[in-house]
Amino acid sequence: MKILDTAFRYLALLGAVSFAAAACITVVDVVMRKFSGGILGTVDYVQLFIVSGAFLAMPYAFRVNAHVSLDLVSNFLPPFAQWLLGLATSLLTLGFCCLLGYYSTQSALSMLSSSDISMNIGIPMWIYWAPFALGLVGSSVAMAFNVADQLRAGWNEPGKSAT
Repeated sequence: MKILDTAFRYLALLGAVSFAAAACITVVDVVMRKFSGGILGTVDYVQLFIVSGAFLAMPYAFRVNAHVSLDLVSNFLPPFAQWLLGLATSLLTLGFCCLLGYYSTQSALSMLSSSDISMNIGIPMWIYWAPFALGLVGSSVAMAFNVADQLRAGWNEPGKSAT
């Protein structure tokens, strides 16, 4: 388990580096336009790094429950209903991530065997799909562990110990 958590952390770090690369390329491109005309393929690079940053960080965010959640309605529910709603949403998220992970992996493999390239500088399209698929498959694994943790912890009435 620690190995996966470490892998998720490194993927998130790689995602942060991707966001930083996108920002740096954009700034350098804007500054260079003032002097010589900019960077060829800025849009291709920035799109790749933004998608990579977002999807590579997702497994870590899911694993540590750092994603956005809305608890306005659930706060009014009794504790068991809150636990049950949390489990149900985790299961739905797991199913959705598995579905997207499967289809994005299929698309990445399809792009790997094709000759599709990006519009401006010809980056092979599978390179765009790889972090997308990796992030979604990693998110599926993270959510599976979250569901297992929720089930293992179970629901306890307030004031009773989990023995």
